[in-house]
Amino acid sequence: MEITKPNLSFDEWRKKTIRVFYVLVALIFTVEVGIYIAFNDHGLLGEILNDIQYITEYVAFPTLINLLLVTICNYINKLSIKAQIKNYVILITLSLFAAVVAFIHYDVSAILTTFSLPVFLTILFGQKRMTGAITVFNLILLVLSTIHSASYSHSIYFYLNATVAYAVLVSAYLLSSVLIAYNKANSDYIYESYQTQLSLNEQARNDSLTGLYNQKTFQSLLKSTMDTAKNHKTPMSLAIIDLDDFKDINDTFGHLEGDQVLLQFTNLIRQQCIDGEAYVSRYGGDEFAVIFPKASKELAFLRLETLRQRCRQVPQSKVRSGEISFSAGISHYMEGEMDANLLFHQADSALYQAKENGKGQTVVYPYS
Repeated sequence: MEITKPNLSFDEWRKKTIRVFYVLVALIFTVEVGIYIAFNDHGLLGEILNDIQYITEYVAFPTLINLLLVTICNYINKLSIKAQIKNYVILITLSLFAAVVAFIHYDVSAILTTFSLPVFLTILFGQKRMTGAITVFNLILLVLSTIHSASYSHSIYFYLNATVAYAVLVSAYLLSSVLIAYNKANSDYIYESYQTQLSLNEQARNDSLTGLYNQKTFQSLLKSTMDTAKNHKTPMSLAIIDLDDFKDINDTFGHLEGDQVLLQFTNLIRQQCIDGEAYVSRYGGDEFAVIFPKASKELAFLRLETLRQRCRQVPQSKVRSGEISFSAGISHYMEGEMDANLLFHQADSALYQAKENGKGQTVVYPYS
């Protein structure tokens, strides 16, 4: 199973939130129009203000203001500025939504509780400092809205409801802080688990010494590459490489020095065989396998001979000054009844022939 890194960016979430803002604008507009129709049908609108005044003050004005706020918010989120600023803009936009509604409906004290919504939204961004800043900002808006509404309402119930609004805002801050702490602990655990799983997956796919694909991964890549070649009728080649006289290096200089030679060769082969253009595996011991997707046998041969020239320029190790020498066998996919086992057998047979011919060379199957 392929493990993908989780997306820790807020870009997509900000876009989704802005889409919700547009829905909120439409919802507020619909509610205001619905109230207008209901009041008008029951003859209550005339007692307050006429049609033009109501549509202007309660429908047109807040809708235009809210659309302007969302448009500005959307514009800022498309700018190349710090993500933190964009996060604050999202929260401030929702706060101003609440302020517009509160200032329009000054005589409905329950609307003051909407200032708690931006505080709850800070949970998305998971920063206690941001939660505190937005709480203070909404507290200021709440105080201004209370003063504004108090000049129109002198009922004791207004002050009781306003007190509830302050209590809800403080509660939103406290609950958001707890949820942010919980989410952080949870996300830290999930991320650590992801890192562990990624490490285990890497160990399962790659050779522990060289970091190249291991034999199991090679078998899987070979099969999938052959399937692609069959389906798209494209060429592919396989090379089996064996380091010459590697046993003598281990016996003479020790396995640690032998490992250094393997690592040196790994570095060289990686430079010549870029992942995606070629899949390099340590098949076992001093044997390597290279899959060349979409490459002819001629191109595969050229790659290996270029690698051979590079090996001649680099000493095997600090202890052994001789060049790194290898033998290789190449086979290529041909249409017909051919499977991965046959392709590997042909490349291995060509490698054996290269050894028989005196080592330090590449043989392409079929050979004469």
